[in-house]
Amino acid sequence: MKSFSLFVLIFALVANAAPQGGKVRSVLGDVSYQKKGKSNWTALRVGAKVQDGYKIQTFVESGAQISLPDGSIISIEENALVEFSQIKFNKDTRISDIEIEKGQIRFDAQKQNRKSTFKFKTGTATAAIRGTDGTLGVTEGGQPFGALNSGEMIMEQNGKEIPVLANQFVAFRKDKPAVVVEAKNASDPEFVKQLGTAVDDTTKSLEAIVSEAKVLDSKIEVKKEELRSKYNCTVEEVPQVVYSDSVEIGLTCSAGVKVSLGSETYKSDGNRMKFTPSWSSNAFGEKKFIVNCMAEGSIFECGRVSLIYRMDRKSSFGKDDSKKCEVAYKTKGFEENQGTLSFYKGDSLIQQVTTDTDSQGVFKLIPGTHTYKMVAENADSLSILAGTSVKDFPCYPITGVQIDLRGGKTEVLRKKISQGAFVYPELEMDLLEVAANDPDQVKEVVVSVDGEFYPAELIPSTTGLGFKAKLKIARGKSKIVNISVLMKSGETAFASKVYEFK
Repeated sequence: MKSFSLFVLIFALVANAAPQGGKVRSVLGDVSYQKKGKSNWTALRVGAKVQDGYKIQTFVESGAQISLPDGSIISIEENALVEFSQIKFNKDTRISDIEIEKGQIRFDAQKQNRKSTFKFKTGTATAAIRGTDGTLGVTEGGQPFGALNSGEMIMEQNGKEIPVLANQFVAFRKDKPAVVVEAKNASDPEFVKQLGTAVDDTTKSLEAIVSEAKVLDSKIEVKKEELRSKYNCTVEEVPQVVYSDSVEIGLTCSAGVKVSLGSETYKSDGNRMKFTPSWSSNAFGEKKFIVNCMAEGSIFECGRVSLIYRMDRKSSFGKDDSKKCEVAYKTKGFEENQGTLSFYKGDSLIQQVTTDTDSQGVFKLIPGTHTYKMVAENADSLSILAGTSVKDFPCYPITGVQIDLRGGKTEVLRKKISQGAFVYPELEMDLLEVAANDPDQVKEVVVSVDGEFYPAELIPSTTGLGFKAKLKIARGKSKIVNISVLMKSGETAFASKVYEFK
């Protein structure tokens, strides 16, 4: 007998969407860009796309903000030249490869997933980050440096790696030991500018630079504390979990202070301000947003917002084929939102998989008609119903059913005349190649002799599915018994047997 697989899962990944690039969110002053492979420069405009190979150049008192699809922000400072070597964001991969040829950038990078890379090249050094915020660039003397407010990154030059932690400034120096400084204001624009000048001064020792950094950090911190006391900002609470690709964040700040969150900047008049950061619809995961305040020539952090962007995981059944014994299904909301997909027959678990990708495919049904349940498990019990699908599906495959008559196709019955004119033999048969030997696969077994029909009933069988029918055969002429089997798949099988009653 042919084997019949109880359950087979076939996953077919949905094709990746076209990769997304960056977008210009703000432009200040004189900023131009150059496309890959082109020689001309064009004025940069808000709303323009930033693709692989684009270069952006800023001049005195100029700058630009570029947003990436996951909500990360790259702020290009004045007198800078930056190349976006590669920007690739799709449902599986996030790649950001940015080269700072001149000047510096500030960055607020969202947490990267395990398939992502976020790299900067600064002169002869590289920096790899995984969700952090700070400043990167090259000093006027061409020395690569990096500084962090939060998170961590790895800077590397000529095979030498230096881990950079929150509140640290690191700079490489030609033919000298690298500078590593602890400072609360490590990535503050004024701190970076002055320390960069110190790094470029080849007459200064490492000890002198560190000492200068401590004095400068303390001076900046005192000023920022004064500003924080003078200019207050209240950040409204946001949901811990959001299900859309943007969120409204309300802030109320002292009048006169400029407030920046993501790519939006407003001057406060003392009333509530509304910020609406957004990101690509498939950029699931943790999101953080820094609130920066600007007043009296200084920039200081005045709040942070964090949340998790996810989508309820959903599952749905599609078209079924009872003869092939399969049903289509698809899932939604698993992309970068790892969860469990479980399949049940009734209340019995058949299969369970863990995935972080959306998929569509088919699974094989069990012979007969059964109730199936597919559950896309969500993070909380309130949303579990969004991921549950329940439906009855039939499975009646064409298997090449055959009728095997017990006792052969001809049988001679003998009885004395005194014992009567009729005999009542039991016709027995086995149906072979029935899926799982499941009686539910059989729609009808028809047994007839001379137009008279006899009911068939199930009996035990060692080779297939057994049936018997009690017949009535008259003495004399040979009688042909006709047997037909109709399966629920639509398949039919026929057989006949001859009885001679002498």
